[in-house]
Amino acid sequence: MTITLVILAVAVVFVLWRLSSVLGQDQGFIPQFDRDNSPSDPNQAANDDPAAPQEPFSLSRDDVDPASDFAEIQSVLSEISEKDRLFHPGDFLSDAGNAFEMILSAFASGDKDTLSSFVSKDVYAGFAQAIDDRDANGQVLELTLLKAPETQYFRAEISGNTAFLTLTVRSEQIQVVRDKAGEIVSGDPNQTTTIEDHWNFSRKMGSSDPIWTLIATQA
Repeated sequence: MTITLVILAVAVVFVLWRLSSVLGQDQGFIPQFDRDNSPSDPNQAANDDPAAPQEPFSLSRDDVDPASDFAEIQSVLSEISEKDRLFHPGDFLSDAGNAFEMILSAFASGDKDTLSSFVSKDVYAGFAQAIDDRDANGQVLELTLLKAPETQYFRAEISGNTAFLTLTVRSEQIQVVRDKAGEIVSGDPNQTTTIEDHWNFSRKMGSSDPIWTLIATQA
């Protein structure tokens, strides 16, 4: 699945090999269902008859962080769904998980070309500097994501016509940094670390622009 990312909306503080510590400006993604449902011709939606019916809203308790208020999140997500035909709770969680994997992989491999397409110039500078520092020190980051990350809703809010969604992202990783001789500088190839982050997204409901903007991440 291809996830399109745009520029982040807050200042970045970069901490080496912790994806959860990367904050930036105007970074977001277009969920797969948005691309599938968005007309290529701006007049197409008006000309289509009849309009495709919206999928009924549904939310499982498994989609919500146990530490959160399920009823409150369900209520807010239902309101978002009513106001925005492009929003489907399950698809959003799935695509956010895919975005997480893509960013993690690009940073770990030092893939600057891919990273430059994901982030703003300021955020890219932080990633690139960290990669350059690793290279200058002859270090290699080995980062393995053992399985697809688990994504759940942590908070949901509406302010005016803008929806704000905070996701809990849990991942199991093995993180090892080696020097030019192959010796371990940090980490343990036999130790699995469970990392929990919170990703904050926002989007103007009902907008013809399907992009959700990642406005903050925190551990």
